[in-house]
Formats: sequence, C-alpha cells, structure tokens
Amino acid sequence: MPAVPSDFTTTAKLHTSVRVPVERRGAPLVIALHGKGMRAKGFERWLKPGIDAGGASWWVPRGIFPYELENRRIGYAWYVWDGTQEALKASMDEAREYLVGLTEAAVRRLRPSSVTLLGFSQGGYLGSYLALSRPDLYQGLVCSCGRPKAEFVADLAAAKDLRVLIQVGEHDRAVSPELMEKGTRPLLDAGLTVDVRTYDAAHKLTAEMARDAAEFVR
Repeated sequence: MPAVPSDFTTTAKLHTSVRVPVERRGAPLVIALHGKGMRAKGFERWLKPGIDAGGASWWVPRGIFPYELENRRIGYAWYVWDGTQEALKASMDEAREYLVGLTEAAVRRLRPSSVTLLGFSQGGYLGSYLALSRPDLYQGLVCSCGRPKAEFVADLAAAKDLRVLIQVGEHDRAVSPELMEKGTRPLLDAGLTVDVRTYDAAHKLTAEMARDAAEFVR
C-alpha cells in the first residue's frame, strides 16, 4: 500500500473584514495592522486619538488567521510561525498578497495623496516587510512595538524614499528597545530616513503614539 503524502498543495480564498472609521477622498490613507490575538475593533479604540486628530482616512483590517484566546474568545493573527524563518516568510507572503490587494482597492476607491502602513507588534513585523518590499505602493511606514523585518527584503535601497517612524516602548518586554535597534540598523545603513521615538510605555500603542502617527502621515 503506497504511503500517504505528508503534505500537498491546495488553494484557499482568504476572507476577512475591514473596519473603516473614517474616509476622506484624496486625503492621506492609513492602513493599520493590529497585533497577534487582537481584533480590529479593539485596535481601533487604541488608534482613536490619532483618528480623531483628523486629516486622514483610516482602514483597520482584521488579521487573516483566527487565533484562539482564553474563555472561548477568538482574536486574529497575520501569520503563523513554526520556528523556522522559511515557514515564517511563506506565511507572511500569504498575508502580504492579501494586503497588497486591499491597498490597491483602497487606492482605486479613495485616490489618497499618500498611503502609510501602520503596524503594531505582529502587525509591525508584517507591515515593515510589506512596506519595505513594495515602496511603489506605500509612502510611509509606522512600526510600533514591532521589529522591522528587513532581512526578508532583497533590496532595501529601493525603499530609500519611504518615510519611516519607529515607535519604541521604553518598558516593552515583548519587543525590547535593543531588539528594535537591531531591526532599525539595516534601514539606516541602506540610506532610509528613519525617525525613532521612545515612549514611556510597555507593549501597547498608546494615545501619544497614535497622535504621533497621525501627525506623521500628514
């Protein structure tokens, strides 16, 4: 009897949702990616001080993978990781394809003056990979409490015109300031303009961070 294959290739259509707290045709657009296990609605509450600052459109997509939490609650994640960089990149590439399509749809709908990708924690890892690898789509990157994933990008110099804001929580135990510095160094070495700001914060996007992000995209 032949052995059953241990793996195989199939296809799946990714289906998720996007919260749209505000749209302004022709204004700067922020696409904001939440962290692992979060929900778009909860992340929108964190972003509210920046959203209320006005001047930009905001789209807050939900992660593409359900993520089981305690008490039968479901959050969402942007990628899965089994401990290997190869699997991590493959999972990130799946989310990357979805977000490219989402961005292109937003651009067709809103004709924004610029597009900034904001990512918190896991969203910062993925958002940095996406924005650095597709500078034709994004003019700005805000990486909040998530290390820039520069090692997955073959040509960082191609993103030299991308404006980057790195937000570091001084008391962040999940992504330490030292780890953030390690992820930021390749961007600086490639000639990108990077604004690094440190906040009196743990692993959370604070109201001050949200307002700074809103100011950054103008």
